Amino acid sequence: MDDIINPDWAQTFETLEDIMWFLIIYLIFLVVMTIFLAIALSFFSKARHDRFGEVFLTSFIITIIFAITFIFLTGIVAWIIVLILTWLLISARHHTGFLGAIAVSVVAFLLYIIVALIIEALVGIAVFVWPF
Repeated sequence: MDDIINPDWAQTFETLEDIMWFLIIYLIFLVVMTIFLAIALSFFSKARHDRFGEVFLTSFIITIIFAITFIFLTGIVAWIIVLILTWLLISARHHTGFLGAIAVSVVAFLLYIIVALIIEALVGIAVFVWPF
């Protein structure tokens, strides 16, 4: 079974408190992701289903795709699969087209970076860490 499921992930939750903190952080992440995705979708006039509840459902499905993929896979292959599935989902649910879905995700990520840098400058809390 350890060959299929990532063993590090399975040992993450040792207590009920760990599970509750994970769920709280997950919910916060989900709401933040929904806000940025909804703002990014509003830049595209052809995008449909751009109300908060519909975008929340898209964000929820995306996070489930992330979770399931990274339980079974790791590395660059997992990232490629997740990104393609995410773009297909955004394209299908919001009628943006595949390139539009890529643009929506890039705009949402750039908005997140801008807001994170503003929060870091104002409050001094690093919300985004540069990978280099």
